[in-house]
Amino acid sequence: MMRVYTKVTGGLKYTILLAAAIGLLVGINGCSSDIQTVQFKINSEPEGSHVALKVSGPNRPRSSEWIYLGHTPIRIVRQFVEDDVPGAKITLKVMHAGYYDQVREWDGEVFLNEAVKGGVLFWTPELVPHPTDQ
Repeated sequence: MMRVYTKVTGGLKYTILLAAAIGLLVGINGCSSDIQTVQFKINSEPEGSHVALKVSGPNRPRSSEWIYLGHTPIRIVRQFVEDDVPGAKITLKVMHAGYYDQVREWDGEVFLNEAVKGGVLFWTPELVPHPTDQ
């Protein structure tokens, strides 16, 4: 009776291991989206302006959040999941106190084509002074 129990347990162990291995392979295969690395080089006139990035679209659960990238000049690398980009809109905003904000937007596929084919995404906006009330 002890042997039968051991054989069943051994067989059960192998069944569980096989099911886990198959689940792992399916999980890895299901998550095999390509990651695209995009280099940004953003300058501005005047320098020291603040830069923010927003990626919005149906596959983006936090589509209304801006990501602060830093002060110009910026040399930064960001990664994008290629499957999320086709329906998305990518927006860059450059801001500086006393100047109007400058915004540049791309549709997802245009963005990837420009960034991947060019190797780098350049943008140098010249900010327009905002008239002060005196």
